[in-house]
Amino acid sequence: MLLRPATADDFTFLTEMLLEAYNWDGTPWFTLDKLRAEDKAWRYVAGWPRPTDFGVIAEVDGTPAGAAWARLFTADRPGYGYLADDVPELSLGVSPSFRRRGIARAVMTELIRTAPYQRLSLSVDPDNPAANLYRALGFEKVGTVETSDTMVLEL
Repeated sequence: MLLRPATADDFTFLTEMLLEAYNWDGTPWFTLDKLRAEDKAWRYVAGWPRPTDFGVIAEVDGTPAGAAWARLFTADRPGYGYLADDVPELSLGVSPSFRRRGIARAVMTELIRTAPYQRLSLSVDPDNPAANLYRALGFEKVGTVETSDTMVLEL
């Protein structure tokens, strides 16, 4: 597995991984059209990359397999796991054919290692298996919004 920084060329793949994150349980809650139409969802990839964005792509035999990326949001346009304007919120997605191979842990570990911030936040449904990974990496629940937990990692 190769881990590399996410670039502007990865926009389409990040969009695919965002769909995987939203449809984590296999239920197609979001389509690409719905994702684009819902501003609060689309803002996780719109205009990628902005100067403060950072991310990691995992490739297996030259094929993108998973990604973790983070970006800053503002109080007037927050993400689902928004904490503060200076706390990037991360997203994680792994292609279904590459799951259960340690890719999520690898991209998350690298993203955390290279994060140029003091904290990272995220939003996760408590039934999502990724919640276990987040806890194992040190994220702690700091609140609940609708049906999802907001978690933070102090770096």
